[in-house]
Amino acid sequence: MNTTEKARLAAEIRAFRNTDFSDSPELSGEQLALMKPSHYRNMAHYKPIKKTVNVRLDADVVDWLQSGGKGYQTRMNAILREAMKSAAS
Repeated sequence: MNTTEKARLAAEIRAFRNTDFSDSPELSGEQLALMKPSHYRNMAHYKPIKKTVNVRLDADVVDWLQSGGKGYQTRMNAILREAMKSAAS
């Protein structure tokens, strides 16, 4: 991070600290429990950082994923994401 970026970030932090939130309504426990990160609400705009990994999978699992044609890695990611979301709930 260069000096210009650091200065801009410091200015944003100062501006946020001076923000008046007194007219913001308090959220109930129920409302807070329903809140989810924005990338779960609007997956169309969510662009996660990709990470290259090496995994060893059973051949029949890979064959099944590849039998759906192109995009088997995307399907694998979607399956894992659904498992992650259901484990978090």
